[in-house]
Amino acid sequence: MGIRGRIALAISSVTALAVVLLGVAVHHISGLERDRKAMSQQDEQLSSALQIYRRDGQLVLGAQLDAALPAPLAKAVAKGPRTYISGGEDPRVWAATRVGDRVLSVSTSFPKRDPLQKALDRALVVAGAATVGLMAVVAWFVAQGLSRRLRDSAASARRIADGGTPEAGAPGGRGRGRDEVAELERSVHAMAASLAARVEAEREFTADVAHELRTPVAGLVASAELLPHPRAVEMVQERAQTLRGLVEDLLEVSRLDAGVESAQLDPVELPSLVHGIVKRARGQRGVDDVAVEVVGEGRIVATDARRVERILVNILANSAKHGKPPIEVTVEGTRITVRDHGSGYPPDLVSQGPRRFRTAAPERGTGHGLGLTIAVGQAAVLGARLAFGTAPGGGAQAVLDLPEAVDGPEPGDQSGELRAPGP
Repeated sequence: MGIRGRIALAISSVTALAVVLLGVAVHHISGLERDRKAMSQQDEQLSSALQIYRRDGQLVLGAQLDAALPAPLAKAVAKGPRTYISGGEDPRVWAATRVGDRVLSVSTSFPKRDPLQKALDRALVVAGAATVGLMAVVAWFVAQGLSRRLRDSAASARRIADGGTPEAGAPGGRGRGRDEVAELERSVHAMAASLAARVEAEREFTADVAHELRTPVAGLVASAELLPHPRAVEMVQERAQTLRGLVEDLLEVSRLDAGVESAQLDPVELPSLVHGIVKRARGQRGVDDVAVEVVGEGRIVATDARRVERILVNILANSAKHGKPPIEVTVEGTRITVRDHGSGYPPDLVSQGPRRFRTAAPERGTGHGLGLTIAVGQAAVLGARLAFGTAPGGGAQAVLDLPEAVDGPEPGDQSGELRAPGP
């Protein structure tokens, strides 16, 4: 049950409890008043009958001498005039007093339920039900406004978490009112705007640095070839190529962050694609001992082969650098699993995902940490799901679930409908 239902239920419950307590109190008080009036009338009748009996010696107004009185009344009348309401099948209201050695009493019928009492009870029930219903409706609308304001704040936070920017006129930023919810709205909107500004500044900084480094790095690579000593040439070229790779990775990360990348979907046979990627990756970036296994029939998927290769090569390079051979690649349906036999991914990488410029654990070696970040970004462009975990028996395991094509697209068509992979 959402907050709207809980608030409406709470207010309705409190209102219903108050109505019930008030109804019971009114019913009880009206009953006591009815008893008081009945006994007062009977006491007046006894007084009149007593005066006439003493003056004329006659019994009037239904008076009786030494009648069979209810036990509590017979016991109490010895101390003076008393009134009493008896129960049983024939409830009556009594009044009695002693006259010398005898007891003078009058009584009259006293119905258990009075018509006026019944009408009052019905009115209380109707008014109570109407009050509870009205309060439930009012509570629902009050809770609706509160819930809408909270949902606006949550939507603003989710938009920032998904890489968007807070809207200037978003409801979460207006902070209507001075209550706690308005304060929460303003705080969430301010936090979201601050985070958005930081993310945008980081993205722009990454892109600017990469673009600024690209030209001098290219010149450095070209100049290294002019060095006379072969070993010096080799060392400078190696460092320059590493720096060039870092610059290219930074540019790719900035494009992925900006959301300008789009997939070129083509139908490909997944096992053949994976075999080709692994074959081309062998001997590069330390990738050597890799085995490919296909489970079941090969599937044809609509995907961007270049981006799939980028993802797998980065994962294979990470396994070759930080894990232990052999590296096993398994293709089953639309799922590609890459496993090594090293110490496994760090726990925070498994739970939070890869973070740029962070390898997360010394045992995984050193590096700038952009390879897996790029792999996750490229998987998002494909609409795929990339998860990192621990393989059965130990070792790092990365699972790439590619989306299935509902309607097979024509080659080069980017409009093919994709279905999200299963868990």
